[in-house]
Amino acid sequence: MKRKLDDEAKYRISYINWIIIGFARGFKRPASEVVKYLDEYGGLQFLFDNYEYEHTQSEIRTHNTLLKVCRNNGGYL
Repeated sequence: MKRKLDDEAKYRISYINWIIIGFARGFKRPASEVVKYLDEYGGLQFLFDNYEYEHTQSEIRTHNTLLKVCRNNGGYL
């Protein structure tokens, strides 16, 4: 049986996808590599946990916050 996503889930997925694509462009990396990086260093979990606040911020601010989160967890970008 297929389940439909509610509007909130669709907005979250779209937002996180948009952030990942912008992050990938900024670092000239493939999106698949960025997803692995963010997952490994806590960035994806940060986005999921803080969506309510982060989606009200600018893209560049969210990218800078992700960099800090990932670097605090051993990231190298």
